[in-house]
Amino acid sequence: MKRSLTLAGLCLAFLTASAQDEGTIVKKERIDKSKGIFLGIGPSFTFGKNIGDYKTGFNAELGFMKRVNRVLSIGPSISYVSFQYDPEVTTAKSGNAYVGTGDPNDWATKYDFSNLSYYYGYVLELEGGDLSLTSLAVNIKLNLVPVKDNSIFSAYVFAKPFVTVAERKEVSGSGERYTYEIYEDDNNTATTNDDILHYNLDNGQLYADGYKETWGADTYDALKKDTQVTGGIFIGPGVEFMPAKKFSFYLQAAIGYTFPVTFVSTESYEKTIDSYVNEKFPMVKKGFPSLNIQVGASFNF
Repeated sequence: MKRSLTLAGLCLAFLTASAQDEGTIVKKERIDKSKGIFLGIGPSFTFGKNIGDYKTGFNAELGFMKRVNRVLSIGPSISYVSFQYDPEVTTAKSGNAYVGTGDPNDWATKYDFSNLSYYYGYVLELEGGDLSLTSLAVNIKLNLVPVKDNSIFSAYVFAKPFVTVAERKEVSGSGERYTYEIYEDDNNTATTNDDILHYNLDNGQLYADGYKETWGADTYDALKKDTQVTGGIFIGPGVEFMPAKKFSFYLQAAIGYTFPVTFVSTESYEKTIDSYVNEKFPMVKKGFPSLNIQVGASFNF
């Protein structure tokens, strides 16, 4: 009995000593500053087929990260991404105009312009339509090489599922009507003596005939301001400099997908008068892929 008690005591002492040694080792491997508040900013880009008439956007993010261990970090953030509508993009994407095709007299009859004997189209002038996304996200970051107190830099990958409030501003605009390829009524041949508008130079250019149609939210519901709650995810790589110091700095690229939202995309419509008079034009509702480039700093404690 005494031998058993003695043996048990020796085993307990050995385990206690081992635990103390292990605690010392773990403590040495543990990063001193395991929490951080970060702020990042940078440009945003749309990409993919027919994804909006927008110029380069802007993104900003504020968040908190907690290092679970030397490899995994997790924490919440709030971000804002904004894309400004660019009328020059719309003009470029629309080509020359949204035009009537086929025999011009057929189009004149269809749209009750019985005095027309030429093709015609509308060149767009739009305002509004800016798109913004305000999001709450969970950041999950995985360091490819375990971070130590003396690490100079660390490469990582991350995933960022989010819930967002997507807001698109009201759209208004006008269609300046242009004419081209004027024909004589008798034999459909180009002439320089046309009695209607004298714009039949037959050189592929468009000429305004002085008619402008204006429209906005009062005309089409689709042009009204739109706000909706949706979600999505960002994933991507990054690199962080001095990750375990009081101040660290990072550079990352995030490829994101937002579930369907409504935005301006003239490229999603064919260049026809039918598209122009569509009550949904120029809006589409679909998934919105984007790319965020972000530089930032973190205060670690």
